[in-house]
Amino acid sequence: MKQILGKWCFLLLSLLSGFTWADHSDGIDQVRIDGSVITVYGHFPNLAETRVLFGAEDAPYRLEPKITNSSVRAIELQLPFQPVPGRYKLTIRELGAPELELAITIGDAGVSVLALNNMEGAGEGAAEAATAESTAPLEVINSCRGAAEICDSPALMEVDSPFCSAVADFDPYRGSQAITIDGTQDLYLDEAYTIEARIFTKGYVRSGILVDKYSGNGRGREYRLSVNREGLLRGWFSVDGTLNNIRVLYSRSPVPKNEWVHVAATFDGQFMRLFIAGEMVAEQAMRGRPAQLGYQNIAIGGNNCCDGYYEVFNGLIDEVRISSTTRYQESFTPPSEPFKPDSATLLLVPFDEGGKNFGLVGGAAELTDFNRIVPCADL
Repeated sequence: MKQILGKWCFLLLSLLSGFTWADHSDGIDQVRIDGSVITVYGHFPNLAETRVLFGAEDAPYRLEPKITNSSVRAIELQLPFQPVPGRYKLTIRELGAPELELAITIGDAGVSVLALNNMEGAGEGAAEAATAESTAPLEVINSCRGAAEICDSPALMEVDSPFCSAVADFDPYRGSQAITIDGTQDLYLDEAYTIEARIFTKGYVRSGILVDKYSGNGRGREYRLSVNREGLLRGWFSVDGTLNNIRVLYSRSPVPKNEWVHVAATFDGQFMRLFIAGEMVAEQAMRGRPAQLGYQNIAIGGNNCCDGYYEVFNGLIDEVRISSTTRYQESFTPPSEPFKPDSATLLLVPFDEGGKNFGLVGGAAELTDFNRIVPCADL
């Protein structure tokens, strides 16, 4: 039973045969269930006049979950509990539109869904069309955000892996924002450092940030490690806080997708080097050191300088470590055990104990409604 509840945490329930948006329908396109978070995708033009109800099928009344995020294309709901095996109903009531209702069943055999009245159009005939399909079971796809090959990856599902007691989960298409590490404004880097993490990349996006110290507004740039839209690992630092004086290096090859890999950027005062899965994939002579400005806290998985979901990484991040020493200067065998703090560990966030920081600088992670630390048993 525990395995069933775990697997349902990343379940995408497709209400159509594909994953396309229904731009001209008033029905539900997809439903994603993430533990106690349910996201309903469709077309909701009157959000101010929309109510959502959820509860057990035989309950005398149903609760009205908190709407934590919404747009005309999606409504995100936060339940006060994670549903246990049983039968549930989810109803969307929108002013001037037909009521939409789903029947969700969680049992030993998995999860099944029925669209009881998923309207596909307005006007006469729409109700009849919906009624004809109201009792048809909907296709249930075990998938992490719609990509079956990700969920089926042995590396991701191996709970004994050092990558995977718990991980930080980011999805730029869902509304993830950076995880901020409190009290790290003064986490300065000098002429020797290492920034590293274990990552599972689900897709390449514009400047998908892994670790960042950047205040925005044209000032406060210190250092960053990211994966760009071509999949190249990118390390840089600014010597004065501006883009005019940055030292930047790109990997020669992309970061692999859909598998766990260790990535690192190092600097020894003379050379910056990049490593993917222990292989040195870039090296360049550089002079200078990162600016030491202290305007902003460390951000993981995105950029915390600006509003919105800017430059959010698409995937999972684990074992983030920043060190005041150059740990790697040539190709090496990637670490196979969780990192342990030492005298050179400025920051270490393994996510196994929530957002606890085991380093010498800063406090714990600050989470928002959009940040998630996910137990690997639930992946």
